Amino acid sequence: MRSVFRRLLSASNLSLVRSNNVRYCSKEVEKKKDKDDEDEVKKNIVIEKFGAITTLNIDRQHTRNSLDEVTLREMTAAIEAFDKDESAKVLVFNGEGGSFCSGFDIDEIGEKGYNNVKDAASRLLRRPLCDKVTIAAVSGYAVAEGFELALACDLRVVEDTAVLGCLGRRFGVPQGMFGGRKLTALIGLSRALDLLITGKLITGTEAHQFGLASKLTATGTALGESIKLAKSLSKFPQSALIMDKLAAVNSQLNPNSEESMRDEAVMTSLLGNAIDDINQGVKKFQGGIGKHGKFYKLTEVPLKDWELEDTFEEVTVEHVDSPAEPPKPTETKEDAQNKCDKFTEEKKKS
Repeated sequence: MRSVFRRLLSASNLSLVRSNNVRYCSKEVEKKKDKDDEDEVKKNIVIEKFGAITTLNIDRQHTRNSLDEVTLREMTAAIEAFDKDESAKVLVFNGEGGSFCSGFDIDEIGEKGYNNVKDAASRLLRRPLCDKVTIAAVSGYAVAEGFELALACDLRVVEDTAVLGCLGRRFGVPQGMFGGRKLTALIGLSRALDLLITGKLITGTEAHQFGLASKLTATGTALGESIKLAKSLSKFPQSALIMDKLAAVNSQLNPNSEESMRDEAVMTSLLGNAIDDINQGVKKFQGGIGKHGKFYKLTEVPLKDWELEDTFEEVTVEHVDSPAEPPKPTETKEDAQNKCDKFTEEKKKS
């Protein structure tokens, strides 16, 4: 897919620079890093530049691009580098391999604890995520914290077959990046509560109907459409654009009132109790409960798909149209002996 963009952009006289966040380090620090560290970084995110457009591609395809501590810190470094780059105007978030992001890595939460992973994601809590424009190219699964990452972006280009939702509900994991507030600001309280409380999934088409997607596109085209949109935005004078964006975001997401700050303090205090639920949720996940977005049988190991498909209910049908035949009388030994004697007498007479 990226090779296609190179050909398209080369025709538009835009230069393409591919880099990883390790390249943002100074030359002195970079020399000290050994090759193994660099290879490890390359497995988590890939940064590419298309003129004024930067793409941040999450590349942990074996876990549908879940976010572990290392990946979150690499993303932080990449976002900070984008902020400082005066030539960069638009940042596009993308997931490699057909999925945007499946949220925090549950196995790592079980190993290191929820707070360690959440602390690594602290840069993603900023409202707005960047002063400059950010776009989420949503394909495949954008669930749990991956859903929140998409909500944190200014614009979302969503494929019609994408799947979005608060899947952390299955395992007791709360919206850790102000997802509740962002979702409510975007689509209103009623629909936001429906998604937050039930944890149900919606398609890209439904997300567009709800107002979550700024553009609905076909499967496999989210990244290309996002870059096209970014290219059109990069032509505008940026100062006025950023001013208007910040005014809108701050009016909805950063109400500077004592009541709002008190509410956030209360939510933070509840996290201690939620940690116990998260620990139980990790055990469920690792035991196979609730995987693949399933909400049924969350208290026991679910049946296999083939078992669910082959199950059936046994139905007994009774015929009531015709009366049942009376049972035949049972023959006793005396009856049998009488029959035998009678047969013998008739034979003698004959």
